[in-house]
Amino acid sequence: MMPPIDRRRFGDLLGATAIAAYLLIALGTAVSTTGSGSSCTTWPSCSSDWTIGPMTGDALLFWGHRAAALAAGLLVVATALAAWRLDVDRRAKAGIAVAVVLFPVQVALGAALVLGASTLVGVAHLVFAMAIFGGLLGALAVTLENRALEREQGETDLTEPIASDPTLTSAPAGDPADGPEAEPSTEVRIEDLGTIERLRRTAGAYLTLTKPKLMWLLCLVALAGVGLATVTGESVAVSTVAATLLGGVLAIGASGTFNHVLERDRDRKMDRTNDRPLVHDLVPVRNAVAFAICLVAASIAVMLTWVNALAAGLTLAAIAYYSVLYTAVLKPNTAWNTVLGGGAGALPALIGWAAVTGSVGLPAVVLAAVIFWWTPAHFYSLAIAYREDYARGGFPMFPVVEGVLTARRHVLLFLGATLLSASLLGWLAGLGWLYTVTSVALGAVFLRSVVRQYRESTDDAALRSFYVSNYYLGAILVAIVLETIVVA
Repeated sequence: MMPPIDRRRFGDLLGATAIAAYLLIALGTAVSTTGSGSSCTTWPSCSSDWTIGPMTGDALLFWGHRAAALAAGLLVVATALAAWRLDVDRRAKAGIAVAVVLFPVQVALGAALVLGASTLVGVAHLVFAMAIFGGLLGALAVTLENRALEREQGETDLTEPIASDPTLTSAPAGDPADGPEAEPSTEVRIEDLGTIERLRRTAGAYLTLTKPKLMWLLCLVALAGVGLATVTGESVAVSTVAATLLGGVLAIGASGTFNHVLERDRDRKMDRTNDRPLVHDLVPVRNAVAFAICLVAASIAVMLTWVNALAAGLTLAAIAYYSVLYTAVLKPNTAWNTVLGGGAGALPALIGWAAVTGSVGLPAVVLAAVIFWWTPAHFYSLAIAYREDYARGGFPMFPVVEGVLTARRHVLLFLGATLLSASLLGWLAGLGWLYTVTSVALGAVFLRSVVRQYRESTDDAALRSFYVSNYYLGAILVAIVLETIVVA
């Protein structure tokens, strides 16, 4: 007899059920794209005598999907029984009820596919699986949030917005309200250094303006877009890839420099950013602006000369999106800045595809959607850890305005959208084993890190989620590149 389940163990059970539902989706899309189920025309077994047959790679994938379906079904039933026994939140019950009602329908659709149903049934099969996962993820968000509220009752810093001091956002540069930077500096002035050291520091300052830490991931997004374009049968010239990446690096550098220029006064107030070059006048503002303009011109020139006009236009749009729409308009004025600004990071997916095909295709759009949903799931964790710093800078980041628990809920829900978009991408682009295993394994680690935020409620836990989110996206992008460019 199963021992009584408490509310903590119920959260663990619900989390395991959600992961199992996602595993089922990922394996199902892999079965569909690899055609591994084509040799099986009966259900639930693949033969009349209930033998499994030789374990080839395709057969292993096919039977893995069926095993995952059985495990997910048992977990859904166990979760539903536990939910009713514990009398959990009615919103959590509603999400679990969605899974309970739709799961038998999902099984019936899967059986129909094996028996030769139309492609439309396959689409319905995928949509129902996503709805089941969505219901379970919503129930998990409610359950974890309720547990966190019970455990941390009275700790208002986690549930309430942070009140900003108006003097932090209204004081001009050089005002004493700016903090330590307003006091006389004891640093060695750059003009007092020797020629070699001065050149080294100046070069380092200009490099910092370009935000080089962002370049590897955004270039990897563009490279994945290039790889996805090869599924159309297009060939890819090495020179095109090199020019696309070079143009992208220059564009990222321009966007980063404009960001430094526009946020220099707020950067002075934040511990995380008060060491930036423009804060300490290592580069004059006019020089930084001229540098950014030169990078824009060089980026567009590279794209027009060695890639194509559409890629150049999208690159210019990405620069304007990040520098003007996100940095100047959204970030200082709305708590939804990260969500709405996610399009800037998503555009390199379209640029990579356009570089190869001269057009924009559906797989590239879905990859862009993966990046778009991933952005708040990624960045909200950083904003949680540095919420007080952002409040000092006067930025209305979501955790600052809405509170940490609400932000964590959004991290979880945006992560769910990311995982579903990643599964849809695998199905549309025909990605195989490597992509499936990578997205499931790292997706589970990402989800676990977010769940730990609810239980540990520390800034370190939030930062771990931030770093894990980088590993997740980097890994699935590498898997795309390997399956589409290297292996092909």
